[in-house]
Amino acid sequence: MDPVSRVLIEAESRHPSILPWVFLALILHVALAAGVFLINRRHPRMMAAQLPTVSVRLIQQKRPPRRSSRPAAPRPKAVPTPMPAPTAVPTAAPTAVPRVADNPPPSRDAMPTMESRKTPIPTAPPQPASGGGLSHGGLSLGGETGGQAETGVPSDFQFTYYLERMLALIESRWYEPPVPPGTSARARFTIETSGHVRGIVLESSSGNSAYDRAVLRALYAANPLPPLPPAYRKPSLTIHLNFAHRR
Repeated sequence: MDPVSRVLIEAESRHPSILPWVFLALILHVALAAGVFLINRRHPRMMAAQLPTVSVRLIQQKRPPRRSSRPAAPRPKAVPTPMPAPTAVPTAAPTAVPRVADNPPPSRDAMPTMESRKTPIPTAPPQPASGGGLSHGGLSLGGETGGQAETGVPSDFQFTYYLERMLALIESRWYEPPVPPGTSARARFTIETSGHVRGIVLESSSGNSAYDRAVLRALYAANPLPPLPPAYRKPSLTIHLNFAHRR
């Protein structure tokens, strides 16, 4: 026998059996039930008690409605109110309007009339944007060539904002090689109405081939430029642009 079975058998043997007590309780319950059945069969009147019955009829009495001892007060009759008599409204006496002079003399603080506003104020005539002295970084318009002063753009081109934008775009494409101070070059190109650049040439060489190539490379890289202003009626614009060493 294995140890587990041995332990279980010992545990069952320690607890007393309750089977005999169950049979005894069952017998007692059966005997008690049989005794009650026999007593009820022999004496049925003892189990059921007879009680007298009494019928009761309820009658509900109707109460008459209460009448108030106070008589109802009569309603007052409406009395018509008399219409008020019309009263006369006093009228104000007319007052005399002061007479104003037909043409009063103007004062110094008076506002200017429409006739005085129509006269235009003389202004100075617009100055043409010849490009002289206009520069951006190492780029400039105009200058001297062969001892004579020249302009960078035609005298009838009066749109300075376009020139400033053009110089900024070209200067952003210009990568200057290392050169000695005082190195400069001059280029010429033509801008069409659409902004396309053509006819790029080197008018004045710097004497340094690397510097000259950098000038031409910047102009080709900036092509195309913004379109010419619509107010400029000519089909193209010729530019003379100077490149100088940036210190």
